Amino acid sequence: MKKKKYLHMVWVLFIFSIGCKSTQKTTQNSDNKQDWVRYLFQNYMGEKPSASFAVIKDGKLKDCQSFGYADLENRILANCETNYRLASVTKQFTAVGVLILINQGKLKYNTTLTEILSEFPDYGKEITVKDLLAHRSGLQDYSKLYQKGSEKQLVDKDVLNLLMEQDSLLFPANSKYKYSNSGYAILALIIERVSGKTFKDFMDNEIFEKIGMTNSTVYLNDIHIKNRAFGYKFNDTIFENKDQNTWSAIQGDGGIYSSVTDYVHWDRSLYDGTLITTALKNDAFSNWTENGKTEEKGYGFGWQIDIRNDRKLLMHGGSTTGFRNYVVRIPSEKISVVIYTNTADYSIGELKRKALFLASLYSDGKLPMPIDVIMEREIDVNGSDNIEEYYNTLIAVQNKYETNTTDLVTLGFRYLNQKQNTNCLNVFTFIKEQFPNYFGGYFGLAQYYRTNGNNEKAIEYFKKVPGLATGKNQRLIDYSKKMIEQLSE
Repeated sequence: MKKKKYLHMVWVLFIFSIGCKSTQKTTQNSDNKQDWVRYLFQNYMGEKPSASFAVIKDGKLKDCQSFGYADLENRILANCETNYRLASVTKQFTAVGVLILINQGKLKYNTTLTEILSEFPDYGKEITVKDLLAHRSGLQDYSKLYQKGSEKQLVDKDVLNLLMEQDSLLFPANSKYKYSNSGYAILALIIERVSGKTFKDFMDNEIFEKIGMTNSTVYLNDIHIKNRAFGYKFNDTIFENKDQNTWSAIQGDGGIYSSVTDYVHWDRSLYDGTLITTALKNDAFSNWTENGKTEEKGYGFGWQIDIRNDRKLLMHGGSTTGFRNYVVRIPSEKISVVIYTNTADYSIGELKRKALFLASLYSDGKLPMPIDVIMEREIDVNGSDNIEEYYNTLIAVQNKYETNTTDLVTLGFRYLNQKQNTNCLNVFTFIKEQFPNYFGGYFGLAQYYRTNGNNEKAIEYFKKVPGLATGKNQRLIDYSKKMIEQLSE
């Protein structure tokens, strides 16, 4: 994802009076789809930047709605054909572009970076196409290599030049996973070098035109983008136009513009053989480690892989200046949800929660409802003093609701970001007490107390994290240790 700045979103980087009367009211509302849609997207209604979503079931558009303005300055409302910058949702398209070349016999997984880009330094000779696809290349982050304060807007070729000035990797290729925007910018250049076309022309000819994505394009700073949404961020009293920054013209890791209705065509193509073979799609939809392909959680080629209730979920967020997006596909149920927005004021984790809830809402009862969103609505209406009682009421109904602790922590951070201290404290306390062997509640409480100036309590809870988190949460462990040290000074 593109670089983002949120005070309390460390969690996202690692990862993501009640009585019978009020309970009955919430349960009744949950059966009304439009009431739930309006609740989920209430922050995008009115004189605000927009959100558009689509629900796709069995290859057909089941619902599509938009809220707010694609262009505030010219008062243009968003609709289902509005083109948003996809940010890192672009990566699934870039990955398929590479797989098309493999399908055509022009590339192989084990083709090395220096075989294609001969000018690249020797330190890249062990990096393969597969390593780049799976974020296992070890390439350095271009945003940390560019001189601070420089005003020039970078393109993919500039990323290559920055990397060519280096003499080493962050770690040996294929030794571990580390999300890399640099790697996907390089993949766009590989597509250009191998195909003999610009990245934009290749995407147009080999993907968009073939599957009917007539509304989609790759960004160039001198082209007109029809139905374009412009990016915004709220600044105290007004929404400021924040459509461009230093990194937003880089194509391979985030430069595609598209609409939620065009995503229907893309989604269909991921079930048939129009673009690539079934075997190559299965590769893209699987986690990769140093030992090869696995069916575990992790990262495929342009997709984050999760397993919930024995179902594989294919997901990805996108974050860049002025835009936040999220998509989730559940192939076993042939249901997909895509949400695009043109504001930087809400987190990827929040959009993920909305997307998962919409998938359940439109699944005709086949997918359990995410309990965190049900609880969120109850808290917003009735407060959080009795959330444990309400939670127990919900889980007493078997097979209807699903509890995901990561999403519950994201809910807590939502209240922290909005400075709703009582709700934040109650949610994180609930998580700690309901799931005492899970580190998320303690981490949330630590951040709550740190933010509110109680360093002693913050240290107490940060100390709980290293003993409960695992190696998969090493960044969170390291962060907690760093905070303990800083707050102890």
